[in-house]
Amino acid sequence: MEESIAKIVEEHGWYVASITDCPTPFMYTVGLMHTYDHPELIMFGPDSSMMYSIFATLVVEISEGTTFTNSGVYSVNVNDLQHQIGFRHVDPTQHPLYLGAAMGFMRYIRRFGELEAVQAFLPDRDGKFPYEVGCELSVYQAQPRLDIELTPEEIRAWERQWE
Repeated sequence: MEESIAKIVEEHGWYVASITDCPTPFMYTVGLMHTYDHPELIMFGPDSSMMYSIFATLVVEISEGTTFTNSGVYSVNVNDLQHQIGFRHVDPTQHPLYLGAAMGFMRYIRRFGELEAVQAFLPDRDGKFPYEVGCELSVYQAQPRLDIELTPEEIRAWERQWE
């Protein structure tokens, strides 16, 4: 799998992994660290075409020198509509749970342990993000926060699933 992803990254600069067989679908990039020296992006949501459009727009901006590595809210023009997108750094303890293909790609290109990622968030109707007090419950639940470090107990429970 890593070899086929590497070919796509070589040709296009990045690859998108789409995970739809879970309660909260998500997408993430692979190759941004290699091509643009920028952390990978991850986003949760039921609308894969919207997430892909957001990623495509962000990658163009990254290729032009914009960085989304710092936590904050950025205004991004996607398909001629302005969107406020919040960004937070993904805690490394979350990588094995959500970024498997990105981890595999980094091993494949011999950059062991270098993976970094940022999570992109969409706000609720009032402009509140899942990491802010007062965010609508449905929006909060649809976008798990990966900026929070997992406890050793949580990591062991996850690992036991795969034994």
